[in-house]
Amino acid sequence: VRTIRAIPPRLRTDDPPPWLEVRGEVFLRKVDFDRINAEQDAAGKPRFANPRNTTAGMLRQKDPKITASRPISIYFHGLVRVDGKRFASYSETLVTLREYGLRTHPESRACATLDDVRAYIADMGYRRHALEHEIDGAVIKVDATSDQNELGATSKFPRWAIAYKFPAEEQTTKLNDIQVSVGRTGAVTPFAVLEPVRVGGVTI
Repeated sequence: VRTIRAIPPRLRTDDPPPWLEVRGEVFLRKVDFDRINAEQDAAGKPRFANPRNTTAGMLRQKDPKITASRPISIYFHGLVRVDGKRFASYSETLVTLREYGLRTHPESRACATLDDVRAYIADMGYRRHALEHEIDGAVIKVDATSDQNELGATSKFPRWAIAYKFPAEEQTTKLNDIQVSVGRTGAVTPFAVLEPVRVGGVTI
């Protein structure tokens, strides 16, 4: 992770907290993913299937030089622990992260009402393919820290945050052939041979 250029080696503050633990999401921009696959094509190597799996594979590299050579990006979206500071809202934590030089998502918004939340989700659904990276939904969080504390959390998830998933993306393809496979018992099962198509950043 230290090789990701979007992560500053030092926080942009003269008074850093003694302990800071943050949470973020590592990703590949669509243009960078396409460029990497173009390089794979030129080298005669197999193409990567989708940005998410490619990013995960890059982070698992044993040689950090290989990870450093890839254009991985990151957005920070949460403070897990920070000593010496208290925040009244989630919005305030995002402001502090940005002040420290830790990038937050430019599409993050504070919504005053549920209608504002619904409008935001509709807008994101409409613009999702114009974003620099793939998304499959949006995370809705209660802003006030006092409300978060009252709602609490389960052993795995906070009760003050929920993921809204967009409807599954659909594409039309071409049926090239219908073939059959014969099982060990002699049962014959037909299967379709379809033209490959890109759906949600993945070739199906």
